[in-house]
Amino acid sequence: MALSKLPISSNGAAVSEAVKRAAASWTSGTRVCVALSGGVDSVVLLHAVAALRDYLHASWTLLARHIHHGLSPNADAWVIHCEAICASLNVPLTIDRVQVDRKSPMGIEAAARAARYQSLDKIDAKTVLLAHHARDQAETVLLQLLRGSGAPGLAAMPDSKGRYVRPLLAVPKAAIMAYATSQGLTWVDDESNADVRFARNRLRAQVWPELIRAFPSAEVTLSRAAAHQADAATLLEDLAFIDAEQCVAKGALQLAAFNALSRPRRANMLRHWLAKSSVDVPGTETLREWLQQLASLEPTQSICLQCADGKTTLRVYRGAAWIVRAVPRWHACAWRAEPEVVLQGDHGVAGRVIAIQSHDTNAVRMPLAGENWALRMREDGDVIELSPRSGRVTVKNVFQNAGVPPWWRERWPILVCGKTVVSIIGIATANGFVARAGKQGVGLAWKPVEWKPALDKGLRS
Repeated sequence: MALSKLPISSNGAAVSEAVKRAAASWTSGTRVCVALSGGVDSVVLLHAVAALRDYLHASWTLLARHIHHGLSPNADAWVIHCEAICASLNVPLTIDRVQVDRKSPMGIEAAARAARYQSLDKIDAKTVLLAHHARDQAETVLLQLLRGSGAPGLAAMPDSKGRYVRPLLAVPKAAIMAYATSQGLTWVDDESNADVRFARNRLRAQVWPELIRAFPSAEVTLSRAAAHQADAATLLEDLAFIDAEQCVAKGALQLAAFNALSRPRRANMLRHWLAKSSVDVPGTETLREWLQQLASLEPTQSICLQCADGKTTLRVYRGAAWIVRAVPRWHACAWRAEPEVVLQGDHGVAGRVIAIQSHDTNAVRMPLAGENWALRMREDGDVIELSPRSGRVTVKNVFQNAGVPPWWRERWPILVCGKTVVSIIGIATANGFVARAGKQGVGLAWKPVEWKPALDKGLRS
């Protein structure tokens, strides 16, 4: 069907123009998939893309994906409808039947959304098209505003992120309906959209009609506001990156530099540091409390802030704040100078000990015949002889001098020969076990599973 011959009203033409702009970057061999729910928005998007494909005799490939959530008694009928649409447009369709946890603590809407994106992530396509439009964007802005969100939340939905693209995000709902009417399209209506227990449905059914009557341009202006907030969010991220270069070193937040920033910059910096470290950002009140506690630089102060997942904490040691993830206890094991030893416990892997050939002055000599070497965790009374002059010192003191935070010491691997400490991995080697001049030794390194330096000049990674 030729695009130029489609009887589309001037209002509905906005859909075709938006699709043409999106398709400008698609090249020969590009696989494009439309997420097809069967509702009017996704049916219009699929139809417009298929019409453009046929008009251009395009060499890119068009696909569609329908996700069967199993939440509606009409779900099977929606599949049949989507199959009929795709057959009429000559578009290959895949159906993915997903399981949605109806008792998910995040709520059934969020659980269904998560299942939907997990399915879309598996699609073999360079570009996945989503049918969100300007009214969806405006509704999202209002919902985020009512939740008290900042700039990132008020930015609402991006027009593209990775391979996900929303060609219709600036297109008014009226244009989509005009396109559907002019083309004689049919679609399904999800009955759950009428359930006002869900916040978006309440907004759509009870608030939006009155809002449009009072402010007819609200759909456009709210979408424009989202674009402004997206710019502001980008600037905040840029600022956080600049601040991170001064405030983060070796994966820890250096509190003297951090507290020299203004309070808004500290809040911005902390949010981004936590987010980029895969830590849930706390709510406004909790974040304010954390900033107050981190502002204290008392040398003896012990601060431990509990993160939302219950497994991660923010801890302060020697003027720096560290994100701490629990490292499981692990079982002692023999060491035979292997290049890598995985330290395994009852609750998972604790980390790895890496051995690399080295002539460094701290390199460990190779085990001799008859010696029994092993890796184990620290024990009370452990001592190490660093030199004949210093004699034996406690492993605890070595940790303190090396600046190892207390929460890492218990799981830190100790290399022993019999009952004698050979090496505190990566920190110190006993004098009697250092590789002598001209002899090959090994350098040892400890890589715990939770060691994830974050934002050390890497905020945007």
